[in-house]
Amino acid sequence: MSRFFVSTLEEYREHAGLRLDKFLDIDNPDWPGVARRKLDLTAYRMAYRRWEEHWTREALDGRLWVKGGVRGRLAVGLGAKGVLEVGLRLSHTYGTPLIPASAVKGVLRANVADEATASFLFGGEGQMGFADFQDAWWLPENKPPLMMDTITVHHPDYYTGKEAPSDCDSPNPVTFLSVRGTFLFVAEAPNKEWKDFLKELLIQTLEKRGVGAKTAAGYGRFAFA
Repeated sequence: MSRFFVSTLEEYREHAGLRLDKFLDIDNPDWPGVARRKLDLTAYRMAYRRWEEHWTREALDGRLWVKGGVRGRLAVGLGAKGVLEVGLRLSHTYGTPLIPASAVKGVLRANVADEATASFLFGGEGQMGFADFQDAWWLPENKPPLMMDTITVHHPDYYTGKEAPSDCDSPNPVTFLSVRGTFLFVAEAPNKEWKDFLKELLIQTLEKRGVGAKTAAGYGRFAFA
């Protein structure tokens, strides 16, 4: 094998998404090998810098941007299709954590009691919403954003419909990856009044309810400065 090919292969393995999809042994996954990656490569740092500058350089009336840090852990994309039992939502281009705009919009809409307001901002049947959300990007930092985690299914036969649960069942631990770190949330609202409303809604919702999977267990909660 040529030195160039080995070097190129190692560079591709720095992409966490490729490592999970293409280079992970399904029978004996190297979870620590994925979790210890820092993922703050130069290309992503440059891309993130351009992204942040684009959204923050002009104080437009309807432009919303706010940074929030995960309190504990975040689980996004557990149900995504793949070769593993559980998924993880990563940037297709950079292999870094992100929170899809659809996930942010979904949890915010669920926290708006007035249906007319929810439809106006987020849309409804045959109607586009007036609030435009973007994916939330992870802020690059010099420590790994991915962490090993475990879901333990205590009654696997019961959940598959085979038999009733009992104390004789064998727990089935399932390893997955969760996320930590800080994210940049950005959106565009119709005007400053709606921007202020959305900002307060975003902060309150993500602090109290969280976003992503397993929020009932405390995942996906954020803290904002």
